[in-house]
Amino acid sequence: MSNQLPTAQQVLKQMEGKMGGVPRPLAIIAEINPGAVVEHAMNQQSLAQQEQLPPKYKALINVAVAAALGSETCTKNQVAMALKSGATREEIVEALLCAKQTKSSTIFSASLAGLELLTE
Repeated sequence: MSNQLPTAQQVLKQMEGKMGGVPRPLAIIAEINPGAVVEHAMNQQSLAQQEQLPPKYKALINVAVAAALGSETCTKNQVAMALKSGATREEIVEALLCAKQTKSSTIFSASLAGLELLTE
């Protein structure tokens, strides 16, 4: 690949081919700030080139994070990408269950200051 960066339209076309569509927020951002979409794609590509985790594991982590953050659209897109990465339905559900457990556990940490009042 050359050192020349792709255009935002090229990035969106690649996303469409890879994901079967373009996330609407990125389409809007591309119209207003094309460079932000290119930067997003470059960051994503850099992460994809890291080899410590297999692509399927990265995809399962992405599913869990998107769900924990509460983004329905991102979760749907990440599930589609996980399936394309070879993840099974069962693995995706297990990743979601891990996210659910971790997110629910943060309630205890988030309530520490209030809990400390109960010990006074």
